[in-house]
Parts: sequence; structure tokens; C-alpha cells
Amino acid sequence: LSSAHILGFEPNKRKTLSCGAEAATKKNTDWHHHKKNMYVVDGKNYPKKKIIIAKVLDISARATGLPPGYDIIVAHVDRNCKRCTKGQNIKITPIAIANNLPEMNTEALHVAVPGNREMNKGRFYVDHLLNGRIWGAKKTPCSRQTIKHDGKTNPPMLFDTSGSPVIFKECGKYVLHGLHGNGIDDGKYMYELLQLLQTQKEWIQSEIYRWTGRTEMLDSCSPTGTRSFMPGSDFDVPQSNCKKKRYDGLPSRFPTCKITNQKGAIKFPFN
Repeated sequence: LSSAHILGFEPNKRKTLSCGAEAATKKNTDWHHHKKNMYVVDGKNYPKKKIIIAKVLDISARATGLPPGYDIIVAHVDRNCKRCTKGQNIKITPIAIANNLPEMNTEALHVAVPGNREMNKGRFYVDHLLNGRIWGAKKTPCSRQTIKHDGKTNPPMLFDTSGSPVIFKECGKYVLHGLHGNGIDDGKYMYELLQLLQTQKEWIQSEIYRWTGRTEMLDSCSPTGTRSFMPGSDFDVPQSNCKKKRYDGLPSRFPTCKITNQKGAIKFPFN
């Protein structure tokens, strides 16, 4: 899990629209120019320290444009690269992707690494309350959730944390719900549009299989701790394909997710 604005992949340019492995072949991207020298660093003390923990070997992206496009990149990394820091006992705890969409008013945790060098705090955690509408386009439903940052039910908006994960508990374990996507405001409050991952597990599993041959992913509810999300598997929520299309407009133009009870969802000016 990482922040955005690090690996440049411009979904607004038609030439870089991708639906998976083809992303690695696009020339107008940071990956094309820096793929031999791209690393993952530990967020614990970033940006004070840049401790390399992996080298990026390959990428796959669903960069489909403005909301509710996905703009999600997954990467295959080498944890034992030559430049990787050795002997410091760096703890990396894998986390599963959520199977289900959360109920309204589910408590969640925002995990962020500051991009602003003036903060210099390293990784930090902020409580969230998932009380906003879940929505998406007709072809990519249930892909976004709106969060109102009013300083009461949710903290004031944190800037420079795009792409950072929001997690909640499923079957007693923390799971990945969504990523901080983009913010909008109504002149009074800021609203965060989370990019949800529950409908993207089939694609992510397929890329894991392509890179490693593994047919299972971590799962919070399975007795074994893993579960297959290969094509044809049983999914808790319908899986979405990728559409090479830009979506413009406010959330009010996109339909509410129909597969989860949204009674009590806070009404926003854009809904």
C-alpha cells in the first residue's frame, strides 16, 4: 500500500488508458522512464529516512479517469533486492482486501504517510467513520464512497495523503476497504471520494497469478487465512471489469450502490 502521485500514470491522456498488464508498455509514464530504478520505501519514518524494502519489478493499472474511474496500480516487487535494507528487522504485516462493503457508520482507520516534508512524522493513523453514500457508474458500480470531513464525525481533510488506505475490521481482522482518491468541496466542507477495492479482487488475483502462479490471496474470514479469487470463483460482491472511458461530473450524477443497505447515509450537497 502506498501513496499516490509517486508513480505518474496519467489517466486523462488517452494514450495511457489501461486495463491491466498493458500499463507496463505505455511510454508516457514514469514507469517507462524509471522502471529499472523504482523502489518501495518503509513509511514508518518517511520522509526523514528512506529505507528501501523492495524493488518494483512490474506494474498493472486500471487507469480509467476521473470518478468513478479506478486509477489503481498494483505492483510485483522483490523484497530481497540488492539495495533492500538488511538486518533491521523491518516488520511488514500483509493485509487482506475486504470481501464485503461496510455497513453504514462502520468505524475505520485511515493510515497515511505525509508527503509534506514539513510534517516529518512518518506513518500515522486517523479515525474515520464510514457514514457516506457508496456509489459508482452503471458499468463500475459500488466503486466509491463519499466521506464528509466536518471535524466532527470525521476529522478535517488531510491533504497530501492521496492513495493512502482506509481499513476496517472484517471477521475481527483489519482489511483494506478503499484508498483516498480525490477531494471536492462545497465552499464550507471538504469531501473525500474513497476508491473502493471490493469489486477489483478478481483483477488483482489474476495479476498475482500472472506474476507468481499463486491462485489464492489473503482472506480475513477463511479458516486457512487464504482464499481463491480467480475468475469463476464465488465473490461476496459482483466484480467489475475495466472501462477505457473517462467519467466526469459530480457524485450526484452516478447511481447509489444497490447491493448494500445505505439507510442513514449522510446526505451531502453532491448527493
